[in-house]
Amino acid sequence: MKKVEDLFIVDVFQEAKIIAGHAGLKRKVESIEISETPDAINFLAKNSLLLTTGYAFKNDPHALCNLISQINELPCAGIAIKLKRFIDKIPQDVIELADSLEFPIIQIPETLTLGAVAHQLLSFIWDNQIEELFYAMHIHKEFTNMMIKGYSLNSLIENLGSLLKCPVLLLDPIGDVTSFSHHFRTGNMKIVMKNVQEHIKRDIETYLEKNQLTIDIQNTDISIKMFRVKTMRPYPYFLLILDPEKLSYPSSQLAIEQASTVISFTLLKNEAIRENSRLLENNFFASLVDGKISNKQEIIHRGKQHGLIDNMKYVCIVCKIDDDKQNALQKSADIMNRLYDYLYKFLHKSFLKIDTNNIVFMKDGYFVILMQAPLNINDSIKSIIEERLKEFQNEAYSNLKISLSFGVGNFSNDLTYIHLTYEEAVEAWTNGAELFQNKFINFYETKQLIELIRLIPEKDLKKFYENTLRSLSYPKNKDEKDLVNTLLVYLDNNCELAITSRKLFVHRNTVKYRIAKCEDMLNYSVHDSKNSLHLRIALLMSSIFRGNSD
Repeated sequence: MKKVEDLFIVDVFQEAKIIAGHAGLKRKVESIEISETPDAINFLAKNSLLLTTGYAFKNDPHALCNLISQINELPCAGIAIKLKRFIDKIPQDVIELADSLEFPIIQIPETLTLGAVAHQLLSFIWDNQIEELFYAMHIHKEFTNMMIKGYSLNSLIENLGSLLKCPVLLLDPIGDVTSFSHHFRTGNMKIVMKNVQEHIKRDIETYLEKNQLTIDIQNTDISIKMFRVKTMRPYPYFLLILDPEKLSYPSSQLAIEQASTVISFTLLKNEAIRENSRLLENNFFASLVDGKISNKQEIIHRGKQHGLIDNMKYVCIVCKIDDDKQNALQKSADIMNRLYDYLYKFLHKSFLKIDTNNIVFMKDGYFVILMQAPLNINDSIKSIIEERLKEFQNEAYSNLKISLSFGVGNFSNDLTYIHLTYEEAVEAWTNGAELFQNKFINFYETKQLIELIRLIPEKDLKKFYENTLRSLSYPKNKDEKDLVNTLLVYLDNNCELAITSRKLFVHRNTVKYRIAKCEDMLNYSVHDSKNSLHLRIALLMSSIFRGNSD
């Protein structure tokens, strides 16, 4: 696209003089308009250069101030005026206004007609626009051929950077770098890339509407042109051209848009392949955890193509969006698809720091992470898992504004027991949802004690249960259920008030009141070691008798 300063190479403008607004010579020029009316603002196109003799202002040249103020807002590229016909001289207040607005006023030589000037300038602009159009078509053809030949996304971005001779970045819908041109392989440019990514990622929603921005990186202003690359997803990718003012002719916005269209098709193809692969993966693991594939050799054979490895330790982690947010988002399938798509990526990225092979799939509304760790891995892996999940929770909330909770099963040394660790993870999540409501990480606890309890005759169990819990044996209303639940969490956390209040989302004084109320109803102290043990066992048995009672 041409600028005002470029017009001075045309014959009719070689003797033209700049009267005012020298600082605005880099304004864009897309067309040339001739008008002699005071209301020219109603007939001008954006980025046009107005040619005039000033006839409408011959009796009041100072009124040019009003015209300049109006067309500057449009915006227009400037005014080229032929003097000595109706206006002999541009008033000083008009010049001062033009200088303050950086609005060019150009004097046309007296020997030329407006028609001749307009004809030559339009020919110059149109010739360049036609050349830019042909170049854009050439770019589209080149990139289409690359796509047909199976060029990768990275290759397309690399080629675009080479053609434009400018750094090019492709960011995904959450602001992470997907591909970049060779310009970013040097040390300084790596820092620039990281800063650009962080800047856009901080406020991704804002940049859905912006076409350009300037970022201060190490005391240097970096200008960026933004193009949105759409796919089947409701939110676009971002194609960024750095230092667009350095684009060499005949590169243009149209040429970049043609390339971005082909990049869009490539992304669509990749998404279709990924969706199909994910569907096959989900179907296989659904069959596995449902117990429909029990033969070990068949599991190994079919699982190999999905990343399943034999002779490892296996643990399932299930993840779900917490209910309050889930319900709020159910109305929009597009939003849910976007969230799950990001979660898929986040879950993969979250565990890169752990020496494990991980598979992510979906089952019954859960995202499931199947972690495969070496057999000799030690028990510290459990604390590392919890640490990584907390990091992921914070990252997901920061970037997606959603609250996530996790259930974690126990490790198994045989892939034929993967369905068991999945069931444990689901149960851990369900129990966690009942106890902690949201943003929890709950590990499955082996039910060895309850299994032993079931060996005792039921009448003896019931007697022990009712003697221990007394009037709390069968809660009759919400208040009594809250008391039992508080007692359970309080004892499970070694009678720590702070931890109990945090997990129950109530004030510590509420916990103290409820425990005191329990002791009053039980008629003994819950802090006595023997009483505490009996209570924990009785509460473990509550699912047996309260279930029967219900």
